[in-house]
Amino acid sequence: MREKKNYTMKELPESEKPYEKCVRSGAGALSDAELLAVIIKTGTRERTSLSLAMEVLKLHPSFQGLMGLYHLTYQDLMKVKGIGRVKAVQLLCMVELSKRLARETKEEVVRLNAPSEAAAFFMSEMRCLEQEHLYVAYLDASGRLLHYQVVFIGTIQSSLANPREILRLALQYDAAHYLVLHNHPSGDPTPSREDIDITKRLMEASEIVGIPLMDHIIIGDNQYISLKERGYIED
Repeated sequence: MREKKNYTMKELPESEKPYEKCVRSGAGALSDAELLAVIIKTGTRERTSLSLAMEVLKLHPSFQGLMGLYHLTYQDLMKVKGIGRVKAVQLLCMVELSKRLARETKEEVVRLNAPSEAAAFFMSEMRCLEQEHLYVAYLDASGRLLHYQVVFIGTIQSSLANPREILRLALQYDAAHYLVLHNHPSGDPTPSREDIDITKRLMEASEIVGIPLMDHIIIGDNQYISLKERGYIED
């Protein structure tokens, strides 16, 4: 049997070189592995950057492909032979830049007047989280997003969801109304009894302050459930 050769990037056929392919056909023509190979830039004596990229995309045990990049740590990346501290940091920074770019682009034009709009805005950021995160989004009277932030991380319980802090921020940002979102790491957005109890507590506190709760949206894996649409929140 002929021994398989580990080609260097220079030895690859022109049609398989990511740089040349990008120049010739545009970045959109590159596969996920090829795009990552360009970021990694150089391989090792034994392996091309494309080979390293393919291993990185398969590195996470549960999330394969690009989604896995959101879950990889510095220590995970350093386990790949050929990924040193510089390449590991570059990859982590690339992922963070992608998150911030998506956020900046959306915030300029976003209005969250419907559950589908809110879910679409937060889905890419929240569906990858491995712990429960409680987000609050503050809106003006037209539904324009004024500010959002994470107010709690961990197993969300009604005793821990503090209406005082949520409404203090609503007053600080002069919000006309607000909505809360949290993720289910299991990927199933079905509301629990605890989710419904939190919603009731927030509605009661919001009525006193005069800044209504617009919705409570539970984010799963590319799916969501709106408690307003389910009838737990009335206009």
